[in-house]
Amino acid sequence: MTSSWIILRTAGTRTLPLWRSLADAGFDTWTPRETVTRRRPRSREERTIKRAILPTFVFVAADRLTDVLEALRAPVNPHPGFSLVSHAGRVPAVAERDIAGLRSAEAEAVRAAERRLRKSHRQAFGIGQSVSVKDGAWTGLTGVIDGGDDRFARVVFGSGMSVKISTFLLIRNGVDRACSREDAAA
Repeated sequence: MTSSWIILRTAGTRTLPLWRSLADAGFDTWTPRETVTRRRPRSREERTIKRAILPTFVFVAADRLTDVLEALRAPVNPHPGFSLVSHAGRVPAVAERDIAGLRSAEAEAVRAAERRLRKSHRQAFGIGQSVSVKDGAWTGLTGVIDGGDDRFARVVFGSGMSVKISTFLLIRNGVDRACSREDAAA
């Protein structure tokens, strides 16, 4: 892992293209990113997009400073337009520990996107279907579907207790009671 970074600045819309272009050219580069879901205008259709958490800034390994300077001096820059952040005539190097907060913000954004994806995942269960609860207050319990829709299900646990649970928290078990009743009748 790189121990220090230099900072490049670009237009907000060029942040990810610059990061990708430099990475494709073999640079050790990073910019904090997240995946978000947006609705298309005048439509219910949703699309997933990747965007920069910190638009305009791209971090490049400090040991590639000469290569970055060469790209800036070239008559035709092969990468989207950028400038090098400098202070008092020097190019400051940022230590890895100084961007740890950005790294944790990126990791939290990834976890939040995964939670949203799990919540948006709807599934329908049949009455009599055996299920297990994979997350939440009822984690690990096994029950039988007694009704519901694709968002919520009424689950009856062994003692006869009935609980309404979001379907994204449920997983199907291999054998359900509806089948075993039919098999028993046969």
